[in-house]
Amino acid sequence: MHRILYLSRGGNIGGSQRQLYHVLCNLDRKFYEPIVVCRKEGTSVEQLKGAQIATYMLPLHPWRSFPAGLFRYVDAMRLAKFALKHRISLIHSSDLWLNGYLTWTARRINVPSVLHVRTPLSTQCVHKHRCDDADSLIAISRRVRKDLLHAGIAREKIAVINDAVDTDLFSPKPSAANILNRQFPQTQGLRIGLVGRIEPFKHQFDFLRAAKCILGTHGRSATFFLIGKVHCQEYHQDVVDFIHANDMGDRVVLTGARDDIPQVLNSLDMLVSLSGGSVMFEAMSCAKPVLSAGFSTKENSVHIQDGKTGLLVTSKKTGDLIDAMLRLMDNADLRRYLGRQGRKWAKDNFSHVSMAIKTQSLYDKTIAQYDEQYCTRAAGSLQPIGAAAQTASAATSRY
Repeated sequence: MHRILYLSRGGNIGGSQRQLYHVLCNLDRKFYEPIVVCRKEGTSVEQLKGAQIATYMLPLHPWRSFPAGLFRYVDAMRLAKFALKHRISLIHSSDLWLNGYLTWTARRINVPSVLHVRTPLSTQCVHKHRCDDADSLIAISRRVRKDLLHAGIAREKIAVINDAVDTDLFSPKPSAANILNRQFPQTQGLRIGLVGRIEPFKHQFDFLRAAKCILGTHGRSATFFLIGKVHCQEYHQDVVDFIHANDMGDRVVLTGARDDIPQVLNSLDMLVSLSGGSVMFEAMSCAKPVLSAGFSTKENSVHIQDGKTGLLVTSKKTGDLIDAMLRLMDNADLRRYLGRQGRKWAKDNFSHVSMAIKTQSLYDKTIAQYDEQYCTRAAGSLQPIGAAAQTASAATSRY
């Protein structure tokens, strides 16, 4: 039996929290026992505890920020003591921003580490976050894998494991289709949504510029929804100012954070994504047409296949985004076709059971390789030989 320690930001349920939940609920408990450490309370923590998954709260200050980062080693020592107490065999971070804690603690107590990389990264970011310090990395897509390889990460350290979807939870539900209409009675025309934290990376401004042109120049009837919590206050204020300056207040709705994403997606007529993410696959599973623009190439996009399971626009130009949005808005048959095909693709390709099996296989490989290296190092230094995961408790005296 291996005890796996998972590091999570906690908080409300978002993409990374939902994917972690899928893994934990489908682990083979005969071989793996999950223990989760979260930074913040929230609905994701409640969800984990509700599933009888051992979940603990530990203060983990941002590793790289100042002055909060001054406390990082105090927090890291506390985390290391926690890991030793629970006889952890491997540590897995589901959040890139926790990689400092992941790799420092893993090295401190002599156990292997796994880092989940959920977004494309520049070479500079790969080095900044010291991704290569992890023993294994999970890339959620071909593109992420290419970014890691381009930054110099060894090929054998990277496993591509796609995100999963609970296709029973995210399924077509006509009874949920009016939730946005009920909550926001000013809704008119088609409901077009972008889901994601309000921050520059999610490109809400590009979405709003397209909405402005569609409502004004092209005279279409629609309501545009920005769905997600505020992550950057300054950016959020700029978004609000843009909406007011262009007199779009009755046609653009900021819903804030939501814990009912399956119902929200069922309420939309189409989802627009300008930054990728598992919400695209969740919308597909709800039989909603997805437009992915400015984020991926046709070569790298496995799941959004242009004209088959969704619409894919490789260009970052606002005009190209507008053209694709109008194409979907003006063609109900296309929306229904892409919705049906997206649902079928989701059921065939997004199994959370399969994702958990692949993750477990990576754990087996990582632990075996680490133990082999540990034994080699121990033999070379004439120290007693033993698997790292079994001897980590001997390090308790360090603290």
